[in-house]
Amino acid sequence: MFTEEWNTVPLRDRRRIRRMVRIGRLPEDADEARLAQAFAVRERARLVWRAFWFWFVPAMIVALGVAMTIHPIVIGIVLATGAQALVVRRNASRIARQSADRPLSGPRGAPVSPLSAECD
Repeated sequence: MFTEEWNTVPLRDRRRIRRMVRIGRLPEDADEARLAQAFAVRERARLVWRAFWFWFVPAMIVALGVAMTIHPIVIGIVLATGAQALVVRRNASRIARQSADRPLSGPRGAPVSPLSAECD
């Protein structure tokens, strides 16, 4: 199971894998790349991710409305934060699709499912 394997990874490595998924890169190590793909697939399955547009658009409208009453720099901060959320969503989706299109190969060239807990 993914969560069991994920929890065995040291916290520092988990943070690094999460950051790499957010910036749209796979780690060079095959095991970590498989974990990154499984992490991206798991993130896409979460309710917050699936309902992204239902909460993102209203939140941006409200945040921009509030920012307009404060200062023009705050408007830029809100827009930059929204753009960053969109980029993270695009990058993680791209990595999750990569796992569906081209599963990584494990040792000896055997295909590896991103959600499998074992690797030959």
